Amino acid sequence: GGARTGRGRRASFSRTTAGHLARLARAGVRGARPENWYAITALSDGGPAFAEDEPITISPSQVEAFTTCGLRWLLASAVGAQEGGPNEYSTMGKVVHAVAEMAGADDGVDEVHVAQRLDEIWKDLEFRSSWYSEKQREQAARMVDKFLAWHRDNPNEVVALEESFKVDLGRVVIKGRIDRAERDDQGRAVIIDIKTSSTAVPKDELARHPQLGVYQYAVMLGAFERHGLIEPGGAKLIQVGKAAFTAKAREQEQPPPAEDADPEWPKRLVEIVATGMAGDVFQARANDKCRTCPVRSCCPVHDEGGQVGD
Repeated sequence: GGARTGRGRRASFSRTTAGHLARLARAGVRGARPENWYAITALSDGGPAFAEDEPITISPSQVEAFTTCGLRWLLASAVGAQEGGPNEYSTMGKVVHAVAEMAGADDGVDEVHVAQRLDEIWKDLEFRSSWYSEKQREQAARMVDKFLAWHRDNPNEVVALEESFKVDLGRVVIKGRIDRAERDDQGRAVIIDIKTSSTAVPKDELARHPQLGVYQYAVMLGAFERHGLIEPGGAKLIQVGKAAFTAKAREQEQPPPAEDADPEWPKRLVEIVATGMAGDVFQARANDKCRTCPVRSCCPVHDEGGQVGD
């Protein structure tokens, strides 16, 4: 009798719940219809993201994004769910890169030329107020000063600035753009990536930093052979934003792959990522970039995450 009573109570509760959900659904409340609940509907497409004969084009930044979170890469890069509009760091990045390119092309550039270039750039930017524009202008000037001080003390020869590259490996194509390529005193390539973000890469992650590793792998594959650069001599992140030191740029260096316990690690990384991108399952990984993720509302790792697609 007790078992039957328990079943009866559960059935009554289910009917009551169903009635409430039906009223909410008729009222147009989002999520009230069970057919729209997470993991209830069938997959839109159970196949891989790429057709079997479709080329897989990857960039150094995409390799880093994929290793951080496969689901975010799929939705942000492959499907097109991007951040909403330009932010402070992307704007500052464009400004600092423009001045860095000018400095790299002309060692005689001085503070007057830099100020003039900043004024030219600032005319094309839009800010929500003159106060905010002035504040950002001051911040940009500080970043530029840090970069120029680093540039003047840098002993390497600047060989290429803001240059695109492409390496064809068959089905996999590595395609990207570097801020600058330098030649060190041993004739090796040193790839430079200028950063204006607020967070530095943890020291223990630099040796296997994905983006820098792919840059060095591209050197090994002949991406910059036209400049006489065929051997990687390391890669560097030049932090000039809040991740920099108070009065100067922070240089974060990755050693050449030859100095790693596994010299083939960049090659293996590209192979693993290319295989993963071509697959049909993309893992969501909780990480320190989740807070600013543009697809957080679609991510099952987080409580607010919902269903992706229909």
